[in-house]
Amino acid sequence: MSRGWAVTFAAMVALGIIFGTSYSFGAFFAVLSETFQAQRADISLMFGLSGFLYFIAGAAGGIAAVRFGPRIVSSCGMVTLGLGAMLASRAETIHEIYWSYGLGIGFGVALVYTPVMGAVPPWFTTRRSLASGIASAGIGLGTLLIPPLVSFGISALQWRETMFYLGLGAMLLGLLATSQISMPQQNTSMPQSVSGLSLAQAIRSRAFWLLFGICAVAGPSLFFPFAHVIQFARDQGVAEVQAVSTIGFIGLGSIGGRFLIGFFADRYGRLVTMGASNAMLACSLLIWFLDPGWLGLATFALWFGLAYGSVVALFPPICMDFFGARAVTGILGLVYSGAGLGNLLGPVGAGALFDRYGNYHLAVTIAVFCAFIAVMLCFLLARWQLDTKPVMY
Repeated sequence: MSRGWAVTFAAMVALGIIFGTSYSFGAFFAVLSETFQAQRADISLMFGLSGFLYFIAGAAGGIAAVRFGPRIVSSCGMVTLGLGAMLASRAETIHEIYWSYGLGIGFGVALVYTPVMGAVPPWFTTRRSLASGIASAGIGLGTLLIPPLVSFGISALQWRETMFYLGLGAMLLGLLATSQISMPQQNTSMPQSVSGLSLAQAIRSRAFWLLFGICAVAGPSLFFPFAHVIQFARDQGVAEVQAVSTIGFIGLGSIGGRFLIGFFADRYGRLVTMGASNAMLACSLLIWFLDPGWLGLATFALWFGLAYGSVVALFPPICMDFFGARAVTGILGLVYSGAGLGNLLGPVGAGALFDRYGNYHLAVTIAVFCAFIAVMLCFLLARWQLDTKPVMY
């Protein structure tokens, strides 16, 4: 197996660990609300804060990876993530949860996600979409496997012990994965010169700001279900095991999206596929208006996961297309920072709207609207690409 594929599969494992840990939040939702006597908006802030930080700080993580290499930066992130969860397990107030879980998970994911995702595309030319899809499939695998294990741990060990062992396991296994991450120019058998734009050159281009806009406006649509779908399932009277498994179905759909994306993106174009994926995202969210039972929620989760996985998997190769490998981790980090505000406002806003109105209808309406704006921005970027014919690396 070539070094590029080894990096790809190591990235898949690393992403599975960090996002499986982060998206296990839904399994803790009810017990944290009961422990700290908090409303949904207050508990959602824990998830929203961590998501806000890992996208905003991801820009710094990507820039740091350009300077120090993705292996060192992502390994520091795994330690930060593990310590955050372990400290949260000892929290006595909800504010301590914000500081430990919110900051620890947020900064931990920030230091892993962008450096790891940015390290994969430079190894490939003809199979760039496929490699990025395989790497990001780890997010789906982690979402599929880890939350049900966490739910079982909460019932068997209580939530504090479960969160402690979640952090410890994530740290140890994560360090094994990040030890295998590297960039091509770090390998003596590869050419040392890397083509592409500098970070300063990239941020002066219209392509960068359109990609940033797509990421920013799609943020609420992409992330509020992760915080609320389990609790929504409980509201529908779904049994606990099935309610928690809805996150797993999102992960399963996400895996499919990330593997299928290579075929469609290489055949129809990455920007066309990005627009179609955002349209699928909007349509999947409409199921929430039906107050579905278990089968409806499973359908939503698979459909949403397929769209989510496709959208997320496309950003690294699109950045590589427009800007090259020279500063791709830093550029990707800045693009992803656009999702930070959406990741904060989406879950917290949905929780606040539920606390006020007793349902998620307005939150879903806003999320659908955001997803369709992202579709329009994809169209504008594709038109600009055709009109200007920029250099594609």
